[in-house]
Amino acid sequence: MKKITIISTLGGLCFGYDTGVISGALLFMSKDLGLTPTSEGIITSSLMFGAAIGSLLGGVFSDRYGRKRNMIWVAVIFVLGALFTALAWDVESMLIARFILGIAVGSASVTVPMYISELAPQQHRERLVTVNELMIVSGQFLAYAINAGIVNAYPELSHNWRIMLAIPAIPGALLWLGMLFMPESPRFYFHKGHGDKAREVLESLREPGQVEKELREIKRIAETDAQREPFFTAIRRKWVFQLMLVGFMMVVATRVTGVNTIMYYAPTVLKSTGLGDAAAVTAAVANGFISIVATLVGIMIIAKTSRRKMFIIGQAGVALSLALLAFAFHQFFHIQEVNGVSSLTGNFEGASYIVLALMLLFLVFMQTFIGPVFWLMMSEIFPLRIRGMGIGFSIFMMWIIDFFIQAAFPLMLSTYGGGTTFGIFSLCNVVIVILLFKYLPETKGLSLEEIEKKFRF
Repeated sequence: MKKITIISTLGGLCFGYDTGVISGALLFMSKDLGLTPTSEGIITSSLMFGAAIGSLLGGVFSDRYGRKRNMIWVAVIFVLGALFTALAWDVESMLIARFILGIAVGSASVTVPMYISELAPQQHRERLVTVNELMIVSGQFLAYAINAGIVNAYPELSHNWRIMLAIPAIPGALLWLGMLFMPESPRFYFHKGHGDKAREVLESLREPGQVEKELREIKRIAETDAQREPFFTAIRRKWVFQLMLVGFMMVVATRVTGVNTIMYYAPTVLKSTGLGDAAAVTAAVANGFISIVATLVGIMIIAKTSRRKMFIIGQAGVALSLALLAFAFHQFFHIQEVNGVSSLTGNFEGASYIVLALMLLFLVFMQTFIGPVFWLMMSEIFPLRIRGMGIGFSIFMMWIIDFFIQAAFPLMLSTYGGGTTFGIFSLCNVVIVILLFKYLPETKGLSLEEIEKKFRF
C-alpha cells in the first residue's frame, strides 16, 4: 500500500509544483512577455479554469473508465503541459499552455485522493489519503526552492522562468510509468460488476481475515445502488443533495481562506512591501517549508482527532491570521511617492518580515488543520455510485471560485492595498466558521460504506 500511495501521490506533487512555480516565474515572465497586473492575474488563474474543467472530466472518466486509467492520462497531460508552458512565446500561448496544465491539475485533485481512499484499509485511511496533501505542499516547496536557487545562482540568466516551468515534466513522467504497474480500485471493479477482480485486488492488499468482511460491505452498497442512476438523477434524492451541499460548503470554506493568494502571490506581496526580487522569492521558500512541517503535524493528529474539530479550529485560526495581516498593512506601512511613482514603504526596518511571519502563521492553521481534513473528507462523503462525479463537481466549484479570486487578487492588492484586501478575506472566514459549526458532519472511525449508510438512512 505504501508503494501505491507514493506512486499515485506523484500526481499531488505535480499539482503542487505547477500551482506554486508561477509565484516566482511571474516576476521574470512579466519582463519577457510584457505582462500587466491584469494579464498576470489572468495567466495565473487560467490554470484554475483548466483545473475546473479537468475536475469534471476527472470525475466522469474515473467513474466510467477507472481511477487507474484516468491517472495514466493525467500523467501524460502533466508532461505535455509543463513542456508547453516552458516553450510559450507570448501571452496567448501561455494562456493555452496553462489551461492544458490545469486540466491535469484538476483531474489529479479529484482522482488521487479518491483512488487512495478506495484502496486504503479503514484504519490507515486518514494518514494515507493525507499523504496527498503532503505531496501537494512538498511540490509547492520544491517550486519555491528551485525558483530561489535559479534566481540566486543565475540572476542574469535569460528566460530563467522557462527552466522553472519545465521541471514538473519529470515527476509527470514518473507518475505515468509507475501507474502502469498499479492496481485498479476494488470499489470501481465492484461498481462495474467485476467482483472477482475486486477480490483479487483486496487479497493482494489486505490480511486474509479482512477481505471477506470488506467485500460484504462493498457488495451490500453496490446492490443497493444496482440501478446506477445518472449523476443528475441521483442528486435529486434528498440525502445525496445534502451531501453535495456539505461538499460545496467545505469548498467555499477552503477558498475564502485565500490560501492560494498566499501561495501563488507570496513573492508579489512581499515585493510590494519593499523586498527585492531575489529576496522576495527566497523568503517565499519559508512558506513552502512551513506548509510541509504543518502538514506533517496534521497527518500525525488527524487519526486521533475529530475531523470536524480540526476543520473549525483551522478556519478560526485562518480568520485571525488574515485579520492580523490586514492590521499589519494598515499600521506598519505607508504609501510613499518618489519621482511621481507611488510605492508601499515600511514605517520601520523589518516591517516586510512581519508580513512574512503572519503569512507563516496563516499557513500553520491552513495546512495543519484544514488542508488534510478537506481532501480526506472529500474522498469519504460521496456515495460509491457517484463518487467520481460528486468529488469532481465539488472540486470543479473549488477551481471556479479560485479562478475568480486569483484573477481579482492582483487588482485588489494594487487598488485597495493589503490592509483592505486581507480584511475582506478575514470577514468571509468569520462567516464560514459559523456555518461549519452548524452544518459540518463527522466521519471519523467509519468505513466508506458505513459513512454512506450513515447519510443514507
